[in-house]
Amino acid sequence: MHSRFSRYIAVGNEPFLMTYQGQFQAFVLPSVINVQQALAKANLASEVKVVVPCNADLYQSNLPSQGAFRPDINQIVVQLVSFLSKNGSPFVVNIYPFLSLYGNANFPADYAFFENSTHPLVDGGNVYTNAFDGNLDTLLAALNRIGFGQMPIIIGEIGWPTDGVVAANISNAERFNQGLVNHILSNKGTPLRPGIPPMEVYLFGLLDEGQKSVLPGNFERHWGIFTFDGQAKYRLDLGQGSKELVSAVNVPYLPSRWCVANSYRDLSSASTHVQLACSRADCTTLLYGGSCNTVGEIANVSYAFNSYYQQQNQAEESCYFDGLGMITFVDPSIADCRFLVGIRDSSASVLSKNIRNFLLTLWIVMMYSLAFTCL
Repeated sequence: MHSRFSRYIAVGNEPFLMTYQGQFQAFVLPSVINVQQALAKANLASEVKVVVPCNADLYQSNLPSQGAFRPDINQIVVQLVSFLSKNGSPFVVNIYPFLSLYGNANFPADYAFFENSTHPLVDGGNVYTNAFDGNLDTLLAALNRIGFGQMPIIIGEIGWPTDGVVAANISNAERFNQGLVNHILSNKGTPLRPGIPPMEVYLFGLLDEGQKSVLPGNFERHWGIFTFDGQAKYRLDLGQGSKELVSAVNVPYLPSRWCVANSYRDLSSASTHVQLACSRADCTTLLYGGSCNTVGEIANVSYAFNSYYQQQNQAEESCYFDGLGMITFVDPSIADCRFLVGIRDSSASVLSKNIRNFLLTLWIVMMYSLAFTCL
């Protein structure tokens, strides 16, 4: 039996990530034990499970059947998985085929999706036509290697960004997420676990995050299925009747006005102001592969000016830029390059309470639909 909504406490997020160089490894298992003991004392251990979301770089192999945990972390993983299994907790992994495509110029693009790749991976008698199944079976093989081949699996994060780099766009995001949903709901499972899909799958993410670190890549601020103002970016059929997501309504936008570059002024010094604006506001769409990268120099400056202007709640002085900026009431958006209008709130980058509540409710419904339809 599964409760209507599963409840978990996550200890860290990807604490074994290779880029952390082991700085958190020694703290994970003791923390998990402490949380488990606290749940037991509160008589919640049967209702709330402790999990440790792990990045897929925890395991390695050229072929799924040869999957194994990294040698530097294998002993800790064995101890952790043993403890989780003993207490009825699943193994949570974050899988991102997009990152495989982004990080490897030789990665077959169609293998990242779910439409029978022309570059399948052959592993003995098993044929893998998508990266998700191959990645998941690599984990299953690694778990089997340490004696926990039947460990229940949750996909803690998976998704596709819509802007910031070449492969990150709305078309690919819709293609990937719809393909994923269809794949999970088909109950096909994987070659190593046929007929048994992951017990739960969580799409990442709900909203774009305009202040998120772009250290991994400019796409990091564009994972949202919804835009910052609660508007669905594309159709997504979760198999629950409705073929589309529902956008937020009655959004309290600021007035329909934008800050743009004054083309009648000498813009030779604009780069300094653009740099300042983009240090405060999100300009990742302007960079190579972004939706605003090819709109032209003046439009690029205008986009940067407007991003800052909206973030500052359209304060008049925020469009000055030493006289290079001007306010317009005509939407300067060009094709897919959307010039945003902020939201009335304490900060234009923060959703109003009503929109946050609406999207939280919608996200719970979406996650319930996807996670429990396949049970």
